[in-house]
Amino acid sequence: MTEKPFSVNEALRFARHDFLNQLQLIKMNIDLARLEDAKAAIDHYTTEVKAFYELSKLNLPFTSEWLQTANWRFPGFQVSITNTIDSECNLLFDEKIQHVLEEATNLLHRHLDPFTEQLLHIHIVCNPTTFKLTFDASGKWQPIQQELSKVPQVSLTHECKTTKNWRFHIEESKEG
Repeated sequence: MTEKPFSVNEALRFARHDFLNQLQLIKMNIDLARLEDAKAAIDHYTTEVKAFYELSKLNLPFTSEWLQTANWRFPGFQVSITNTIDSECNLLFDEKIQHVLEEATNLLHRHLDPFTEQLLHIHIVCNPTTFKLTFDASGKWQPIQQELSKVPQVSLTHECKTTKNWRFHIEESKEG
């Protein structure tokens, strides 16, 4: 896990590395005459890039940066993001969302079973009346006793917290 922020040069280096890996997978499938697999890989990467592009609509720079670098900062997880974003969010909410994501992922990352695939899926819904981010981790880790810190104006709803799945929702609290 990387603690310090990435420089532009480091972020571009990681992005180019990921891009080359994706191209190699597509090329390998073509070379093996597995055209459907190559097309599926292209569709997967296209969907992934579109989801990252949509993050700019949120107007949440800290949260967007966290989401776009999570795969690099937390190599124990395979991070995926989906979203339905129809409007901007409250900018004052940005650092609070990022804080909750960072804290939860750090807690999990310290307890991961290194021999199990760890998945982290983030789904965001943002429209003029709703902001909801769902954090859904699955894999295997040691029990986590520590609870997430309370953050003003942030509502956390835990749906599941076991040693194989942790799912909660972050919503903007309407209470002060």
